[in-house]
Amino acid sequence: MNMPKEIINNTSSRIPDLYKIKDVETLKSFGSYTEVKIWVEKKVGVTLKINGWNQLLKKIHDLSFSVNENIEKMIFLLDEKEHLKELGSFPEAKKKVSALLGLQIKARSWKQLERSLKSIVVAFRNSDMTDSSAIFEKNKIRNFIHSSRLEGIQISDAPALKMTDVLEKYQVKQ
Repeated sequence: MNMPKEIINNTSSRIPDLYKIKDVETLKSFGSYTEVKIWVEKKVGVTLKINGWNQLLKKIHDLSFSVNENIEKMIFLLDEKEHLKELGSFPEAKKKVSALLGLQIKARSWKQLERSLKSIVVAFRNSDMTDSSAIFEKNKIRNFIHSSRLEGIQISDAPALKMTDVLEKYQVKQ
């Protein structure tokens, strides 16, 4: 079934960044299931083998999580063509990228593989996580939490976590 181009364009202008979609009702507000699914597939560049709103939402969440959890590695792979080729032969690289995303990538050349990876990263990345200072802060907090565990201090990864608060809480009182 071919969707008229104007329907896809009208739908795409109404749908926000995919990583911001939180529930089925939000998805339904953008149009019919077919319109939204076709738009997501077009934006991702991969045919999604799903049926229904819940599976579409789950696929969006899974891809968003995969991309944002591995954003540094994906940016590295897309930085230069040679980085992608360091994964091995073309079939091995395609298999590793597919495993990293949790989605079967269909590509017949290095260029198609790079284009598919790039479109998925662009569609699902949280723009805050492509800022190098935001990545540094995220890693700094994660490393602090892990190193604190070595000292016997349990810290949860709360979004409002501030280093000064943690240091003050566990500082030895004299």
